Parts: sequence; C-alpha cells; structure tokens
Amino acid sequence: MSVFSFLDQITEIKRNESLAAVYTLTGKEEFLEDHFESFPVMPGVLLLESLKQAALSLLVLSGDFEKHFYRLTEARDVRFGQFVRPPSRLAIEVKLLRKEGMANHFEGRIDLAGARALTASLVLEPVHWTSREKIEYFERLRGREQGYLE
Repeated sequence: MSVFSFLDQITEIKRNESLAAVYTLTGKEEFLEDHFESFPVMPGVLLLESLKQAALSLLVLSGDFEKHFYRLTEARDVRFGQFVRPPSRLAIEVKLLRKEGMANHFEGRIDLAGARALTASLVLEPVHWTSREKIEYFERLRGREQGYLE
C-alpha cells in the first residue's frame, strides 16, 4: 500500500469497465524535494503507482475488493511522454481489458494539458494469505516503521 494517494477525485466510473480520475501536483509534495531540486518532476514510478491506484479503485468500486488484497504483478509497454512538473492536473484513466483466472488486465494512461505523460498495461492479482501470513506481514511492516521512526 502506498504512502501517497494519487487520486484526488474519481470523475467517472463504469463498474467492471473503466475509471477516470484526476490528481493535482502542487509542487509541495515531499517526493519532489529530491526529484529534482532545480527541475522538479513527478517520478515515473509514482506515475505508474497512480495508474495502479486507479485500477485498484475500479476493482474496489466494482465490488471485488472484500475478497482480496491486490498487488501489481506486471507492468508492460510502459511509455513515458511529457514531464510532469508542478503545478499540473493529471487526467488518469484505466480500462479493465479482461480477467484471466485471478489476473485482472488493465490498460491505462495519464494526460496533462493535452499531452500524454504515461501509457502502460498493468496486471493486478489477489494476494492469498493465511491468517498467520497476514500477522507476520504486518509485524514486519511495524518493525520497519519503528526503524524509520528511531
């Protein structure tokens, strides 16, 4: 689960089909402090994360989340275009192409001011955990947090 949320508002949803959302990059985001000082741009991996969040939101709002915790298992045909510099309003769109077994295949894109910033194909799959695995996972997470806080 990401520390950042890259969906300010969902502007359109067609359950089990597609989702459109927007995100505003203000220039005050913590991740811009190191990326880059004299030329701030949104990191490409965070653009990809915003597509993943949109795809996950589509699954959740289509009623498919209560059963599973999803993770990104594949990103293909990732193409970066326009730099995303603040201030920018990103238009994020994902389409569910198909379901193959437990794999959910999406295509997505991010546009800003009429220019393409990113296109990619994503696959999200459920994580199946036993109760013990869930406990161990969250204990490890808490341990990492303690290390960062000390």
